Amino acid sequence: MVESTDNTLEPTSMPQVVTSYTDENNFPLSHSHSIVSTIEEELTNALKETTTRQEELVTSEITPFQLEFWKPHNIMSVEDTPFSKRYLVTLIVIAFSIPGNLARDSMILLTKYDNSYINFSGGTVVWINFSASFVMSWCNNSVKFWSIILENSGKTNMKQLALHTAITSGFCGSFSTFSSSLIEIFFKTIDIVKNPLPNDGYRVMEFFASSLTAFALPIFGHILGKHFALFFDTYLVPYMAGFLTYKNVRVFEIFCVIIGSAALIANLVLTCTLNVTYFYKETYSFAILMGVFGALLRFKLSSFNGRFVYPWYPTGTFFANIIGCFIISILYLLMLGLQTKDSLIIENNVHQFIIKGFSSGFCGSLTTMSSFINELYNLDYPLYQHIYFWSTFIPCFIFIILIDGSYAWARGFKHV
Repeated sequence: MVESTDNTLEPTSMPQVVTSYTDENNFPLSHSHSIVSTIEEELTNALKETTTRQEELVTSEITPFQLEFWKPHNIMSVEDTPFSKRYLVTLIVIAFSIPGNLARDSMILLTKYDNSYINFSGGTVVWINFSASFVMSWCNNSVKFWSIILENSGKTNMKQLALHTAITSGFCGSFSTFSSSLIEIFFKTIDIVKNPLPNDGYRVMEFFASSLTAFALPIFGHILGKHFALFFDTYLVPYMAGFLTYKNVRVFEIFCVIIGSAALIANLVLTCTLNVTYFYKETYSFAILMGVFGALLRFKLSSFNGRFVYPWYPTGTFFANIIGCFIISILYLLMLGLQTKDSLIIENNVHQFIIKGFSSGFCGSLTTMSSFINELYNLDYPLYQHIYFWSTFIPCFIFIILIDGSYAWARGFKHV
């Protein structure tokens, strides 16, 4: 009995355990080999890339359109279009720059109130850049919307449609502003505001707070715009499909050009006839007129995107933001710089009106935050993103520090 017991204690049944694992063809596998296979399978499933709903829409809707319809790999600027020299595109950019300027000046007035959460006494542009980035992202990511319009049109890219250029370059480019955003950061940093800081040490905190807010909100708006584009394509576009024909869009483009041209002429008449102290002329008319020239210059500069040093670098947008920041720093010096303790460099109301129109209209429309964020977000590599961001931000801010900062320390600025 003892020997029998000892025999049963020997691991005679182990081979049965080892060979009890079989694969799908019923071949025996070892225990260790089965564990390794299971782990490899789990790792493979965990690392497997899953397509998002947006990518599925891209795959189903773009075909047989080119891949660059979704994300071009050469030039990232949304303003760059193969038909930028056509008169219709130029006129529709002018037409859509008018509501862009109107919306920007109106939103500054709307968000300028005491005890606001994001408070800049001169009127913050943070909400403007957030909204413009949202609209820009929605326009560029509404794949189904544009693909339906392109059907039977003979075109293969949404950038070949004047309406796309009108929304992105005309409206969003004029609505958002890069130069005013940097002026806001500068003024908050050196404490030229109505509510002063407790001491100069808080200027560092104000610089980081205003800088992060100025760029983080537009980036967040860009992300929300992509999400809304998915909702728009999935739930709203199917109900609009019957009206989204290339012929109807072309009629709408021509209609917008006619209305925009009439509005520009009417605005020119009002600019020449109204008194300087009249509310519309003081706030809107001259700024809209100058904004048209700023939008056109930015649109023409966009043709330089992808040229010169790097094929991926949006050189045109870079030039637009650099030029605009340089000009606006001079204009703010003339508009708010103190000649003496109690007098400005320019006190004449007409001259102040002209300077304000150039700074708000021309520089506001020339520089663009929405295109900057869109291009930054779509660059393929983090290194490219850092190069583009810092090569734009640092020179622009240096211009403002050298021109406005030096005068602020020497003579001073009127608090805004």
